[in-house]
Amino acid sequence: PTLATSGSIDGLEAISTALGSIKYDAATIRAEFKTYQSILPHPDKLLQEQHSFTFLHTKIEKSGIDVPRFLKYKFEGGVKPHHALCCLLLSEYHEAEVHKQKQNAIGGIYLLLVRVLSFGYLHNQLNNPAEFIRDQFDRVAPAVPINSVKPSVLRKKIMDRGLPVPNYFLDPDDYKQFPPHIALLVILQDGEKESRKLDSILNRLAFSSFAVVALLLRIVLEVIGGAGAIWGGAEVFALRTADNRELWRWISVAVGILCFLRFITLNAPQKEDEGDILGPAGPWSLRLPVRLRAVCDHPFHYFVRALPPSSPPKKKD
Repeated sequence: PTLATSGSIDGLEAISTALGSIKYDAATIRAEFKTYQSILPHPDKLLQEQHSFTFLHTKIEKSGIDVPRFLKYKFEGGVKPHHALCCLLLSEYHEAEVHKQKQNAIGGIYLLLVRVLSFGYLHNQLNNPAEFIRDQFDRVAPAVPINSVKPSVLRKKIMDRGLPVPNYFLDPDDYKQFPPHIALLVILQDGEKESRKLDSILNRLAFSSFAVVALLLRIVLEVIGGAGAIWGGAEVFALRTADNRELWRWISVAVGILCFLRFITLNAPQKEDEGDILGPAGPWSLRLPVRLRAVCDHPFHYFVRALPPSSPPKKKD
């Protein structure tokens, strides 16, 4: 069975209770994390290298620390990583309404500016991997089964509701997938403020500047360059003379407009771009050279997205 409500707090409490039957709740997961937190790679390295289940299990075990249940094998009494991830994210989902309201003035102005300039089509981008993971989960939380199920069943439940499957719930053979145990560790690290550097002003300024320059260069090359090629080509082949300069000017302008329309078609964010264009969990899930290339190829996507923000749960009176 799945939750039949539209993501209400009361309905989600039933899911948390059911997941609690495996005796592994969010508080236990967070308490466990503190015991092995210091030996984990930083969030960006963890995202980029996507260490395997076996690697992390062995690393923690060799450190003489008790391995968390979501990194234990079945015969050791382990819990599936996607079960633990659902449990942790559902506990946060209860408080989503409060988190949504915590928005500073600058963020609110930027959001309003994006909405106005795009006529309501675009929304501000999520470049923090933990927020990206939460946002993907918030969209499918009402479809999460109340009982523990296999990943394949979970994916089917989500797709049957017509919802996008989060990258960390995709089939392991899907190139967009990244492991649920990595998503879980990123969320836990974010809860302990280990992801602060990902949101630092210096990082934001550096990548924002790079994205702006990349965007301007693409406009010069793909739009102005197209118009200029017609104007200059007509001169090279002696097609443009003093008598028809104005005609070729308008031809160049027309080609420039077509180039601009092509530019918008190729670069405007689409809902289907989520979890693909800038990496499975945003640009920080890519190594620096790949991240720079992704931002250079899709500078618009660093600032805006087509997918609207997930709606917080509705609390019943």
